[in-house]
Amino acid sequence: MNLAESPSPAPSSSSGSDDFAALLDSELELASAADSASPGDPFASPTSDDEDEEELEEEEDVEVETLEQNGFCTMNLTAATASKCSTKRCRVEEQHQDLATSVRPDKDTTGSSKNVEVCPHPGYFGGLCFRCGKPQAEEDVSGVAFGYIHKGLRLGTSEIDRLRGADLKNLLHERKLVLILDLDHTLINSTKLHDISPAENELGIQTIASKDDPNRSIFTLESMQMLTKLRPFVNKFLKEASNMFEMYIYTMGDKAYAIEIAKLLDPGNVYFSSKVISNSDCTQRHQKGLDVVLGAESVAVILDDTEYVWQKHKENLILMERYHYFASSCRQFGFGFRSLSESMQDERESDGALATILDVLKRIHTIFFDSAVETNVSSRDVRQVIKTVRKEVLQGCKLVFSRIFPNNTRPQNQMIWKMAEQMGAVCCVDVDSTVTHVVAVDPGTEKARWAVDNKKFLVHLRWIEAANFRWCRQPEEDFPVSPPKEKSKDHQKETSKDKENAVAGQKKDKGKENAVATTTGPTDS
Repeated sequence: MNLAESPSPAPSSSSGSDDFAALLDSELELASAADSASPGDPFASPTSDDEDEEELEEEEDVEVETLEQNGFCTMNLTAATASKCSTKRCRVEEQHQDLATSVRPDKDTTGSSKNVEVCPHPGYFGGLCFRCGKPQAEEDVSGVAFGYIHKGLRLGTSEIDRLRGADLKNLLHERKLVLILDLDHTLINSTKLHDISPAENELGIQTIASKDDPNRSIFTLESMQMLTKLRPFVNKFLKEASNMFEMYIYTMGDKAYAIEIAKLLDPGNVYFSSKVISNSDCTQRHQKGLDVVLGAESVAVILDDTEYVWQKHKENLILMERYHYFASSCRQFGFGFRSLSESMQDERESDGALATILDVLKRIHTIFFDSAVETNVSSRDVRQVIKTVRKEVLQGCKLVFSRIFPNNTRPQNQMIWKMAEQMGAVCCVDVDSTVTHVVAVDPGTEKARWAVDNKKFLVHLRWIEAANFRWCRQPEEDFPVSPPKEKSKDHQKETSKDKENAVAGQKKDKGKENAVATTTGPTDS
C-alpha cells in the first residue's frame, strides 16, 4: 500500500522511504486475514483469547521492527485506504479493551493491582493515534505536523527523534547526507506573465517558453499565469547531488507552486518524492526550520539565497548567489540594469553558481566520510565540516579596511569583517608589513596609497563578497579599485525642496530597524 496525498508524488526508493507505509501495509494485511477468518468461514481455525492477544503483540513487534530497520520517510495514502486504516485501528483498540476486561482484570484474586500499559501516542494520522487508534484529544496536540507527507499526520517529539535516529543510520550506511534546497533565486527564477517587460515581449520570451522542446529551460505554468526559468546546470547538479544526498525542496512559496516546480526539476520523480516542503508546513511565521525535516541536523546542508529565514540553522547554511533572470526579479531587488533575459545572456554552466557549489558539496561529503578520521562517522557533524571548508577560502590573507565602515562603529561588529574572518582571513585596523590586502572603494585614501607604494593587493569590497559566494579566493586583478565617477553638474545641484524631502525622510525613518533582512551578497550591497 502506498501512503500519499494526491497530487503529492509517490515515494522514492531512497533511504527509509517505505517504512511508515510498510507499517500500515502489514497492519492492513493482517486485518484482511483476520476478517476472512470469521466464525462463518469454514477454513478458519478457532483461536483462544490468549492466542488473539499474542497475535496482536506480535503484530506490534513487527511494526516496531519495520520502523527501526527502515527509518521514516515519505508516503502516500488514498482516501479509501485512510478509511480502512482508521477502521483497523478502532478494531485493534476494541480488541485490546476486550482482552483487558476478560483476560487481565485490574486486580487479581489477592486484591493487588496490575500494571496496565498506557499507549504513549507517538503520533496521529487522520486524528487517530497510529499505534492504539485512540482519537486525538486536545491535550495531545503537541508535536509537529508533517502535512507535506500527508495531510493530518502529526508526530510527537520522541517519535521524531527515534525516526531521525533510524534514518541517520540508513543514510550513513549509504554514505549520504541531507540536502535542503530552496527554489526561487537558487534553482529557478519565476515571473508573472503580467510582469514581463516590453523588451522581453519583443524578444518573444513567451513563445520560447511554449515551444515543445525537450532541451528548453523556460516553461509556462498555465494554471498560475507564470514563466519559470531553470538555472543553468541545475539538471546535472541534481543528478550528481542525489548520489551524495537525500534531497528536500523547501520553499516559502505556496504548496501548489512548489509541486509544479518539483515536476519541472524532477519529471521522473526520482529525487524528491513527496519531500516538498512549502510555506504552509512552516511552524514559525516567515521562518524555515529543520523541525519539519525528518533528517538529523548533524547531517543537513542547506542551500538558500536568503540567510534571514534560517535564523536557527545558519551553521547548516550555504548562502547562494541569487539568480536574477527575468526583469521583474531585477526590479524586485531594486536593480536598474537590464536583466539576463533582456540581454539574451545567462550564467555559464561550466563555472556558474550551481557548478561551483556542487564542487563545494563534493568536498564537504568527502571530508565528512573521510575514513582516515578517527572519530566514528555517527558522531561527526557536517556543520563543523562546513566551517573547515569555509576557513580555507582566504587562509593566509591579512586584511585592512579603508573607509569601508561608518564612523563611530566597531569594525569587528561589521558584517563584511565577520565574513572575511569566517573564510579564514585575519582582519586588522592598522597597516604593517604583514598585511597582504587593503580593501577599499576609493584609491585615494591613505591606506589605499600605502598598498600601492608597498606592492600590496588593493582590492574592491566585492572581492570578499565574490569569495564568499564562489568559495575560493578570487583573482585580485579582477576587482580593482577605480576612482569614483564625477557627478554631472545637474546631479551636483540639489534644490532646496529636495533637501527638505531628504531631511523629512530621515526623520521619518529614524529609529526604525530593517523589517526583513535578506542575503549579504553583492546583489544586496
